[in-house]
Amino acid sequence: MAEITIKNLKKSYGKNLVLDIPFMKISGGSSVGIFGANGSGKSTLIKCITGLLPYDGEILIDGEDVFKKTSLLANVGILIEEPALYKDMTGRKNIEYLCSDTSNMTYYAEILGVADILDKKVRSYSLGMKQKMAILLACVKGKNLILLDEPFNGLDIISVDKAIELLNICRKKGATIMLTSHQLDVSQKAIDFYYLLKDTKIYDCTAPQPMGGKRYQIDFFDKDSASSAYKILQENGYQCSLQDFSIKIIGEDMKIIQIANCIRDFNIKRIEDISYSVKEAYLEMEAEK
Repeated sequence: MAEITIKNLKKSYGKNLVLDIPFMKISGGSSVGIFGANGSGKSTLIKCITGLLPYDGEILIDGEDVFKKTSLLANVGILIEEPALYKDMTGRKNIEYLCSDTSNMTYYAEILGVADILDKKVRSYSLGMKQKMAILLACVKGKNLILLDEPFNGLDIISVDKAIELLNICRKKGATIMLTSHQLDVSQKAIDFYYLLKDTKIYDCTAPQPMGGKRYQIDFFDKDSASSAYKILQENGYQCSLQDFSIKIIGEDMKIIQIANCIRDFNIKRIEDISYSVKEAYLEMEAEK
């Protein structure tokens, strides 16, 4: 497990200050989410931590500066922006070439559901396959530290669940994990804490907390559908609230399939589990900062 310490970090692109973080510390073995709007500096922060970008200030991994001791990156798994894989090599060969220890590769591949494509060339992969292979590579390599920038991009629901299962296994094995994502509802299943990055600053480290009972948010493509579905849900005894295109439902023994069947005739955009507070707390913090 790796501990990350950031002191007086400043990063600018020309005259545009992107990051201004006086102090930040991530304990070894923890899993942390970095959330923020597009352009808030999430990817830049990960690039600075891995030494891919120059910066002012100090970033230490286990008390050592990456720029002064590049060997620190030997057991760091990284996925930034898009999969970086050799297209004319198989997934297996990519991992064997880039990792000194591949003892967990087959086990992790089975969990992630990519065992059947390990020996196919990367150029034959779909976008989702490449993303999953890049996650596998990061987890095999990241014995001490895994840094993932939008890891769930291009993944279907089942693949996201498998990726979260794998990340939690890596965490139990002692890896420190940092991830950025716009998918707060799924990210909360893989993190202990999260930070908000906004206006160059990093704010409050917060743990996802249960909000009591199950909570779902249903988004619709139009207000009429939302209003009609709201009436049906109320008639069926659901405790819910309506706001514009969205309905929020609170209960103890709700099943998402029952809710979906109840309003299946309306123009549903998505149904999201918000039983934990990450998304709502994030929106509140965004509004306050």
